[in-house]
Amino acid sequence: MITLLPLQKIFIAIAVIYAVGIALLAVMLQLSGMGSISAAFKGAFILEMGLLFFCMFGWKRLWSKFPVLNSWVYPDLNGQWKISIHWNSGNKKGTKLALAYIKQDLFRLSMVLVSDESESETLMVKPMKDPESARPMLYYIYQNEPAQGVEVQQPSHKGAAILKLGLTDHNSLKGNYFTDRATSGHFELRRVDSV
Repeated sequence: MITLLPLQKIFIAIAVIYAVGIALLAVMLQLSGMGSISAAFKGAFILEMGLLFFCMFGWKRLWSKFPVLNSWVYPDLNGQWKISIHWNSGNKKGTKLALAYIKQDLFRLSMVLVSDESESETLMVKPMKDPESARPMLYYIYQNEPAQGVEVQQPSHKGAAILKLGLTDHNSLKGNYFTDRATSGHFELRRVDSV
C-alpha cells in the first residue's frame, strides 16, 4: 500500500518531523536542567517506537477515523473473503468455492486462498490504482499446492490475476486469472469479515 504514495516526500517529511522532535526534546530537557545525551536518546527511542507502532497498527485507526483515505490512498482490504473461482480447462468448465484471507499493513499485502482441494500462497501482490479512473486493483501472483488427502490431486501450479475493487464498495473484488497449466477463468471475491 505504501508503494502508492510518494515515498521520497514521505521519508523527507518523517525525517524533518523526527529531527524537529528530537531538537525540541533536547532543548526542553536542557532548559529544565535535566538535559543529557542519554535523555535525548531515550526520547528518540520513544519517537521511533511511536513511528513503528503507527506503521504496524495505527494506520488502521487513522483509516477508520478518516474513511476518505480509502479513496485517497488505498482501501483497507484486511479480512476474510468468500471466493468463487470460475475455471476453464480445455473444453471443461466449472466453479469452485474457497476462502481468501487478506492481510495488509502499511508496507505489506498478502493473500492466502484455501479450498477443500488446494491452498494458494502469495508470491507477489502489488496494490495499484488505475492511472485513468483511480480504481483500486491488485496484481496478484500465486503458487497453488494441492491439499493432503485429496482423492484426485491436481499438480501444483503458478497463476496470476488482476483483481479490481467494486465500483460502489470496497467489499468485492473481481478479475480474470490464468495459470501455467494453460487454464484460465475469473475470481469473484466478497468480504465476509473484516480484521
